[in-house]
Formats: sequence, structure tokens, C-alpha cells
Amino acid sequence: MTAQRENEIAAIAERILMQYGNHTFPIDPIPIAEKIGLSVWQATLPRDVSGQILYEEKKIFIEKSDHIYRQIFSIAHELGHFLLHNDGTSHISKRDLTTKQGTDSKEIEANHFAACLLMPKDEVQRMVNLGFALDSMANYFGISAMAMNVRLSNLGVRTYV
Repeated sequence: MTAQRENEIAAIAERILMQYGNHTFPIDPIPIAEKIGLSVWQATLPRDVSGQILYEEKKIFIEKSDHIYRQIFSIAHELGHFLLHNDGTSHISKRDLTTKQGTDSKEIEANHFAACLLMPKDEVQRMVNLGFALDSMANYFGISAMAMNVRLSNLGVRTYV
């Protein structure tokens, strides 16, 4: 993904947060999705699926057995697909080799949107400047330590564990 596209997606996430967020952390993506007109459902999905969006029906499904942090990220990720890739059909977010290799541009963009929505750059930088450790930041943002680590890495920010 180009730097220009990264900036575009970050700006979309920031606009969505300003327009629909409640400006408290951790960000709850469910009310944001609902304000945009999407409903969020927990479901038993196939083993390799963490989330799905049905664009036409305006429904997001997440795997009900996933950890709450995974569910939160999946909702934000599917919201990203809705805002960035809405072609009127549906999209399934799988846990497979392609996803792990990070080669699917739509998945990369949806992940970037989710990260920007749940962990806004300015707030991440504020937490780093205050000296918070990775685990404390992950808890503050309501996401996994792995997601926090990836966000810090993508922002080029170093912190202690």
C-alpha cells in the first residue's frame, strides 16, 4: 500500500471517529457501525473465518467464540471493508495463509483502517510520550498486545514491553 493510500485510509478513520465516536477509549466499534447503518451479529462461522460483511444487507458477522479483543478488531476490520471496498456483495475475512502473508490489498487496507480507528496515531503517540508500556497501551485501547505491537511498528514507534 502506498503512503498516500495509508494517509487516505487514516483520514477516513479519523473522520469516522470524529463523526460517530464517543471520544473515549477503548473505542467501541459497534455503536459506530450502528450509526453508519450496519448491524453487528455474533455467529458461529466456519473455523477459518473471523468476520464477514454482507454489504447489501448491511450486516457484520463475527465469530462468537473469538476473544473479545479479536471480535473488536474484526468489527473494525469489517467496517473498513464497508467504507473502503463496498461493491454491494459480501466479504469474508479468513484466517488463512494469504491473510498471514499480508498479500491481499483489501485485507491490508481493512487492517490499516481498523488500526487507525481503534488506535489513532495521536493517541498512540500521547501514550508513548507518557511512558506507557506495550501491554498497558493494549489494555487502554482494548486490543491484543500483538495488534498493539503491529500498530507501534507501523507507526515507527519504539516502546518498552
